[in-house]
Amino acid sequence: MNFNKHVPSIIMAEPPKDKTSRRKNATTESPKVNSQKDTTPQESPTETTSRTNMTLNQKTRDRAHSMATEDMPVCVICHDDFHEPKLLPCLHTFCKKCLQQLAQSGDNKEILCPECLDPQPITTDIEKLPDNTLIQHLNSIILASGKSSKKGGKSKKEKDINCSSCDKDIAAVCRCEDCKEFLCQPCVDSHKSMKALRGHSTITMKEWRKRRDAMAVKPQIAKFCSKHKGEEIGNYCVKCRKTACKDCADLEHSGPTHNCIPLEEAVQQSRQQIENALQNTRQAEAKFRGAWEIMDKRNSKLKETVDNLKKQIQDVMIREREEIAKREETFLEDLKTVDQEKRKEMNAFYDKLEANLEDFWAAQDLADSVLDLGEDYHVISLEKVLCERLDLLSSWRPSLPSEDLAEIDFVEEDDELESDHVESIVEEEVEEAEIWEMDGVIGGRGAGEGQFDWCRGVTVSLDGHCVVADWGNHRVQVFNKDRSFKCVLNTSKTMHGRLSMPHDAACLPDGRFIAIDKSKFVRVYDPDGKFLFRFETVCEDNIAKGEAVELSCVAVDRRSRVFVGDVKRNVVTVHYSDGLHIKTIPTVAPSHIAITSQDFVVVSCTQKQKVRVMNFDGKFAFQIDVYGDGEKLRPRGVGCDKDDNIYVVHKERGGEKSVHMYDDKGTYVACVATNLNEPYDVELSPDGRVVVSDDDTVKIFRKVCTT
Repeated sequence: MNFNKHVPSIIMAEPPKDKTSRRKNATTESPKVNSQKDTTPQESPTETTSRTNMTLNQKTRDRAHSMATEDMPVCVICHDDFHEPKLLPCLHTFCKKCLQQLAQSGDNKEILCPECLDPQPITTDIEKLPDNTLIQHLNSIILASGKSSKKGGKSKKEKDINCSSCDKDIAAVCRCEDCKEFLCQPCVDSHKSMKALRGHSTITMKEWRKRRDAMAVKPQIAKFCSKHKGEEIGNYCVKCRKTACKDCADLEHSGPTHNCIPLEEAVQQSRQQIENALQNTRQAEAKFRGAWEIMDKRNSKLKETVDNLKKQIQDVMIREREEIAKREETFLEDLKTVDQEKRKEMNAFYDKLEANLEDFWAAQDLADSVLDLGEDYHVISLEKVLCERLDLLSSWRPSLPSEDLAEIDFVEEDDELESDHVESIVEEEVEEAEIWEMDGVIGGRGAGEGQFDWCRGVTVSLDGHCVVADWGNHRVQVFNKDRSFKCVLNTSKTMHGRLSMPHDAACLPDGRFIAIDKSKFVRVYDPDGKFLFRFETVCEDNIAKGEAVELSCVAVDRRSRVFVGDVKRNVVTVHYSDGLHIKTIPTVAPSHIAITSQDFVVVSCTQKQKVRVMNFDGKFAFQIDVYGDGEKLRPRGVGCDKDDNIYVVHKERGGEKSVHMYDDKGTYVACVATNLNEPYDVELSPDGRVVVSDDDTVKIFRKVCTT
């Protein structure tokens, strides 16, 4: 899967050459920082927070000296080294002075970030924005190493340090390691002459600078309190978010309104907060990468559809070239126009997904840098702004277009039927009309129990359990007969039981559940949702030969046989409930499937815009391709009731979205539901209710009467 800012072709999205390498393949690779972390053993939160200062110091020192030979990041506004770097809520860094000038040129309410171009509200003045202490830290390390942050530059000559023991402006010649004071020569003589100080250890300034440079001069949390001289800082007030010495804790941060904890504990808590927020953000980012994968699949499907239709059109033109030369040109032009419109619409979704992913990567890079390179001071000072941004990103959900975007409603006028005996059956007058009404709704948009992120396949067990494929939340949910939540058919205890973007589900008569997702496996769960086993619909030898598999639908008949549709191989495979293969039924692009009580297989083909009905041996019986007064059917999900009546979801892009009922011969009976949002599948409950998966809800209809 390729990520690109401007997709030149909706058929094959090629990445621009100036994009970073981490965007080459987001399906198989995580962003750069994540892929590096995945190669190392996982650490527990306790192990992560207990990293020693020696390890951090070495890591920071090595990284900083490596940066000394490369270009350090510079402010994109002034194109110079960062001076008093400030951090915007979007986690991009700029000089304080540059931001002040940018704010003065605007309306003083918000500024446009020069990096991501998102408007950033200014609720306080620029001075109160958080400092990017990590950038300040890295700059100081490189300057201390004797190199400029600018490529090829040299550092300025370091100024002499004056004596801190007397009031005279005299350069220090040594430092007392016991008093922690810089001493000029007269003070050194006095120091040695005093009996109480004779045992103190002193080092020359040259030796002190050498030690300082070896330690990379890292700015840490101040060791001594600025208010109480000589008092060492060892506490942190959670309420005030400030460090404190013992006197400060007793005088300024005591009482029930304050909460002082040891400094080491505060650092560990801040690290844990950032790591938790970062983990949640990665989970949200995975959905966007999954959304990009779906877009690529639909993109490929659109290309395949266009190519197939083009070939069909050209074949017809070859047979009747002289008579239909003008029609060929018209068809191709119409197809080109539709293709261009779909490309434009799909490009907009690509751009939106890319912008969202860039936000994820920018925030994750900074959070990883703080955790890997930052010292205690950086973790504490940046925790609030980092967690706020990461929490916001974690709440985002990817927005995908309708599946219809990858479909093209283009039908030949002389479409040949599979059987000479088949006719499209439309009743001129309907003597009886079925009347249906809404009986209830399950769910709503969200990730909690009983909430959905795009419902796909839906089924109902013999004991009334409603099972819904919750595609966006990577799970299948099961509801009791009273429509209360029962369990989830996904598990974190075993990898084999996990689902990723499930398409459909089915119920065995013994109470077990079956689910399929974007993988090649059919998974079986017990009545409580516990994973039992999985099986494949094609032998490993065929997969090794490169045979593609894309499971699209699943159903179970009265004999507990499992029917699985595969749109890539254009087949429906039949299995026993233990996964043993029985037979394979050829059929074109089976997107939805249902089984009647007489073992007839009802297959919905969105590509051909027909519902085909065949017997267990695959022999064609009849088809359904119209509804109402002969209007063209755009079929999606199909279902059957105990009388073998057939129910079909009709979904016309930009038009009617409804559910229609036919008898066991394919004769149109009635419209069950209209004015739906994004209907996908339909199923019949044992008591005759019609259950429809519609966008982020499951809607239930019951028959009121027959007129």
